[in-house]
Amino acid sequence: MPLLAMCMPILPGKIEKWQAMMDHVKSTMEFSESREAVGVHERTFVQRSPAGDLLIITLEGDDPAASWTKIMATMPPDFAEFAADVHGMDVNAPPPPLPELIFDSRAYREERT
Repeated sequence: MPLLAMCMPILPGKIEKWQAMMDHVKSTMEFSESREAVGVHERTFVQRSPAGDLLIITLEGDDPAASWTKIMATMPPDFAEFAADVHGMDVNAPPPPLPELIFDSRAYREERT
C-alpha cells in the first residue's frame, strides 16, 4: 500500500502543548475517523534529538498525497491554530513539496530478483 512519511519540527518550548494535543487526539474517535474519511491510516511519532523535537507522520492509503491535501483543506480552525503555534505551519500558505522517497529496501530486493 502506498506510504507517505513527513517530518515537522516541534518548536522549542512546545513539546508539552504538543503532547497535550496528542493525549486529546488519542482520547476520542473523531480524529481517527477524520483520517478514515479521507482514506488514510495515520501513524504519529515523536523523535527527540539534541537538535530539537520532531514530529514524524506516516500516511498509508491508496493515495496518501491526495489524503494529505484533503486533511489540510478540512482542518478545523482550532487545530490549524495549534499547528501554527506548535509546528510553525500555516495551513493557508502553499504547501511545501512533499517528501521524496529515496530508498525502499523491499523495492531494491524485488528489482534484483
